[in-house]
Amino acid sequence: MKAMVVVAAALVAAGCSGRSEAGLDPTPAPPSASVPSGTALVLRTSTSGGIAGLGGPGSLPDFSLYRDGRVVAGASGALTEYRLTPRAVRRIVSAARDAGLATPRTVESPYMADAMYAVITFVVDGRPRTTRLVEPVSDGRAAALLALLNPSAWARGDLAAAPHPYRPAKVAALALPGSATGAPRWPFAVPLGSGTRVGTRTCTVLTGAEARKAPAGRWSDWTEHGRSYRVMLRPLLPDEADCSALA
Repeated sequence: MKAMVVVAAALVAAGCSGRSEAGLDPTPAPPSASVPSGTALVLRTSTSGGIAGLGGPGSLPDFSLYRDGRVVAGASGALTEYRLTPRAVRRIVSAARDAGLATPRTVESPYMADAMYAVITFVVDGRPRTTRLVEPVSDGRAAALLALLNPSAWARGDLAAAPHPYRPAKVAALALPGSATGAPRWPFAVPLGSGTRVGTRTCTVLTGAEARKAPAGRWSDWTEHGRSYRVMLRPLLPDEADCSALA
């Protein structure tokens, strides 16, 4: 996994003890509306900046850790779900504390207009603290935290269950006006031409059987009512109730 990050970390509940061994408030950030409390976000990482302008509205994070120990990680839509033990979760939260992420800061690069950044948001007492670090990260403790977020480096004892492909309960359709000719007709009931604005795109949500059929994680061309659209089918993560979470 890349070491470029948005970390949104609620101070995860410290397992069964009800306290955090990281020495921080164990109350996680409140989940979005209609999202169960067990899926409250603890830690999130994504890539920001660069020539491609990564990290904008609607983009997928690289890594998301939840209160119940679930992790969703990957890139583009090829997401994998893991389940960490409470001890492994506490170790990650402790590393976030040791990296000083409770105090926001920004480390810019005066030499690169298109620099890549690790944008780190650590939620303390229910409030996010955001840190932006230019890549490559020179802060040793922040780098140590990022190393802990690489699933390929986890010991077998860190996992409470075998990993498997992430299967979203909801998929967001992020649509832009298109120009392709001969594109297939949009096969789902939700419309493309209206919905919530997410950046420059219109967002609607597929659920149930439609979400299971949607080829999430890639752009494709569709037509609806004689109009052409360029659509990204973006899986919603466990803490994302609807399109408003993507703005």
